This record gives sequence, structure tokens and C-alpha cells, in this order.
Amino acid sequence: MRIGLDGRALTGRFTGDRTYWLNLIRDHSQSPDDGEHEYVVYSRLPFPDGIIRSAGRVEMRTIPASNDRVWTLVTFPRALKQDRIDIAHTQYTIPLRAPCPVITTVHDVSFRLYPEWFPRKHRILLNLTVPVAMRRAARVITDSMSSRRDILRIYRLDVDHVEAIPLAASPDFAPVPKAEARRRVAGRFGLEGPFIVSVGVLQPRKSLAMLVEAFARAVCSASLPHTLALAGKRGWAYDDIVVQAARLRVTDRLLLTDYVEDSDLPGLYSAADMMAFPSLYEGFGLPPLEAMACGAPTLVSDAPAMPEVAADGALVLPVMDAAAWADGLTLLAQSPDLRRDRSAAGLARSRAFNWAVTGALTRRVYTEVATRAAAAAA
Repeated sequence: MRIGLDGRALTGRFTGDRTYWLNLIRDHSQSPDDGEHEYVVYSRLPFPDGIIRSAGRVEMRTIPASNDRVWTLVTFPRALKQDRIDIAHTQYTIPLRAPCPVITTVHDVSFRLYPEWFPRKHRILLNLTVPVAMRRAARVITDSMSSRRDILRIYRLDVDHVEAIPLAASPDFAPVPKAEARRRVAGRFGLEGPFIVSVGVLQPRKSLAMLVEAFARAVCSASLPHTLALAGKRGWAYDDIVVQAARLRVTDRLLLTDYVEDSDLPGLYSAADMMAFPSLYEGFGLPPLEAMACGAPTLVSDAPAMPEVAADGALVLPVMDAAAWADGLTLLAQSPDLRRDRSAAGLARSRAFNWAVTGALTRRVYTEVATRAAAAAA
């Protein structure tokens, strides 16, 4: 079977979308039980050199277009037809007319649940395109049972139409020896003392202004010597974080690293005393899983889908409860034994997820859709 993949996310910076496609395609290319499939990965822009280390059965093809809309509606489906693709796999959007069944991955529907977290332009575009794509798709893949329940409840799709397939941390995320990790972050970010790290785009959805409040409370009540390092590109309304830090007089304890390359994250997680992820909503939540895979004691909110992913591998705290978060930060900061316990629990939990399973479950969806399409055509 020939499978066409929308690989446009591979041409941008490392984000959750890019991580998803990169690891999925790598597993497709290397899976020993997958000799029956061939893959063509399409993009509007040129792929970075060597992005797929072992190409195997994967062909990387750039098909230019004037913009993404033209690419999705015209260029991509034309290429699928020319290349005799049997099944296509996209993300969030699908062509209006395609020569083959199309599966789409929708990581979450936060744009519908919490529209206030999105700039107006993005909110309108997502609400116009994603529901239509999910209804037209041969199957919808999402990252967690929590996200699947949201999609089924809001859009009233058939239960067999939406498949929950969990993600995993990349194999590159593993513990770095503490002394080496500390040397790395001191040289790269200037972090030389104990610190708490949070990773993700600086935007309202991540509840980082609340984290700054919790951190300020912990510093005030327990005299913590830590720095709070927020690692992520500056997104919509990130100024709220800076204003909060100034109001609570912890600006000198706050480090905004901006975007951090994936290659720097294992050292950052390994050197940190803990990783805090108080997000208000996630379809899955890769950063905590990556942190746990590096041995970082991890705190997450009890918002969807964090308890499902973290389970007993992290401390789960009430969402938006600054007092509870201050207590959690203080407890971990002051107890080396608890940090060791939480580190071990996180490592064990992270091993429950791997891309070989994610890839195999995704290929099973490809086969089911192809089989159904063949039966309908017979």
C-alpha cells in the first residue's frame, strides 16, 4: 500500500506537531513488520537535510505552491493522484477533493472548548476548517481518550470514526548525568543555581501567570533559592507573565529562555530540580512525558488529559490553585528523597509509551481504512 503523508510540519521549528510527524515517520520507515507499505512525505517547502535519518521506504517530496491553502486544495491532491497513493494522512485539514481516502490527526479541540485562548483570526479559521475535515475524513486520530471524548461529545461523530492513539517521548529524551547537565545549562542559559523549569509556548493556555504566582508564594514562604525558567517561544499574550513577575517582585528570579532546541531539552530537564506543567488543557501533553523520561520530578495540573498521561509518574495538582502549586513546589524543593522517588516514578511511567506502539496502531488504522475502501469499491 502506498501512503501519502502531509509533512509540512517537518519544515518548521520543533513543536508538538513537528515532534509527532518526525517520530511517526521515523517509525514508519524503520518498522520491521511494515514491508508491505511505501510512504511519500509531501511538503510545500524544502525539507531540512537529513531530517529522516534512515529513510527506508520513505520518499521525501517537495511540491511547491504559492501558499498553504492552494497547497491543500490543489497541489497536494494532484500529487496524490499522480503518485497513485492509496491512503493519505494529514493534520487538522484535508483536501475538499482527494483521489483516495484521507485520515486526519486532530490533537485536540481546545479552539472550540476555550476560544478565549486563541487570537480571533486563528479561532475563526480553526472552527471553519477542522469540523469539516473531521466529518469528511475516513478516520480521525487523536492523542488521548480525553481528547477523543471531547471530539465525540462536541461534534457528535460516530464512536468508530475517532481513534485515540497515544504519543511518546522521542528516544532522544533520556537522563543526562547531573554534573554534565548542569554544565550544559550553565553554559547555554546561564543557569548556575537550583531551578524549576516549565516547557511550552508562552500563552494563556499554559497557565504560566498562575505558576509565577505559585513560585512567588513558595519563594516568600519557604525562602527557596530557585530560579523559575520558562522555556518556550513567546506566544499570544505572553506579556501577562512578565507583568505578573514584576507585580510579585520575582522578576530577578524569572528566566525566559525563548525557543529551546530539542537537543538542549534533555540537559535542561536533567539539571532541573523539577519540571512544572500547570496547563489548563492538553490533548496529550508531551513536555511532562519528556521531562519524566529524563528523570525530572514532574508536577502537572489535573486538567485534561494530564492525569491520563502522567498517572502516578507525576504529582497531580488542582488546576489554577496557586496555593496548592506553591505547596507542591516547596515540598519537592525541600525534600531530596521525594525528588528521587518522583524521578523514579516518572521514568517508570514514561516507559509505558513508545513510538513503536504509536506507529503500529497508526498503521492499523491505515489498513482498516484501506480495507473498507476496497470493499466499498468492489
